Amino acid sequence: MVVSHDRPDGDAIGSAVGMGLLLKKLGKTVEIVNADPVPESLAFLPGSELIQAPSGQSDADLLIVLDSAGKDRISAAVWEMAARVQTVINIDHHVSNTGFGDLVYVDSVSPATGQIVFEIASFSSWPMDAAIAENLMAAISTDTGSFRYPATTPKTFHIAGELAALGVDLGRLNRMLYENYPERRVMALKLLLQNLRIDFEGRCASVSLPLTLSRELGLQTGDTEGVIDVIRAIDSVMVAVFFEELADGKIRVSSRSKNARYGVGEICARFGGGGHILAAGARLAGPLEIAVTRFLAAVEESLDRPI
Repeated sequence: MVVSHDRPDGDAIGSAVGMGLLLKKLGKTVEIVNADPVPESLAFLPGSELIQAPSGQSDADLLIVLDSAGKDRISAAVWEMAARVQTVINIDHHVSNTGFGDLVYVDSVSPATGQIVFEIASFSSWPMDAAIAENLMAAISTDTGSFRYPATTPKTFHIAGELAALGVDLGRLNRMLYENYPERRVMALKLLLQNLRIDFEGRCASVSLPLTLSRELGLQTGDTEGVIDVIRAIDSVMVAVFFEELADGKIRVSSRSKNARYGVGEICARFGGGGHILAAGARLAGPLEIAVTRFLAAVEESLDRPI
């Protein structure tokens, strides 16, 4: 049984499907499970239709958890499905990983879990094909910001080259990942930018998505991916934050930093979240306005910290 975190992004989907397809080629019986559906923007990936919602109890004896810093990132229904599992393997790249599981492999230097999956498969001489390569390439591309983020290394480019050589159509992959948005996604960006906040002498940019707006636009999981990168691109901004009100009343926070001096991983950890130094998230209690005030106060404290 292969799982990744709830509300899966490109790395979660790509690494899980990639691992699932790798294991199938080795003759294993594999279930790929996620409590949330595959985002519409990633449904083109070969094998993504194999991802199923949790149901009943699995007969799997091994659970591989990918791209999840903690057990709480995965729905209780998934853990209930895996109740009979004998061994849990935790493979991740988040520095905030809690070390859960029986076997743990966390490489916080790696820019994406998809890269780790490739390295494991390559080291083990597992057979790979174009479908596996496309999933792992999508995982790496999305979590590196299309190879732009500082965690991208020469090894990452080398691995991308090996994946491309397996038959990945790079033009099509990039078009589907970055130039294939539904109209509602662009409308959401338009409305969010109308309420853009710039604070702390231009060093922090933030936007908030109330539940009412999300429902009005009919937004789906994945529709707000990339919003934070737009506001982070402002030249004076050091920290960018995206606040999203969820149906359960919690506020989902995504944050990015341009400078390790203002590590958002540390800020998110104060609120029970985590991630990386330059990219992290958390969930705060609502209402939205209060959560925004609390989190931005922590950002201000970080920005004003003496060198």
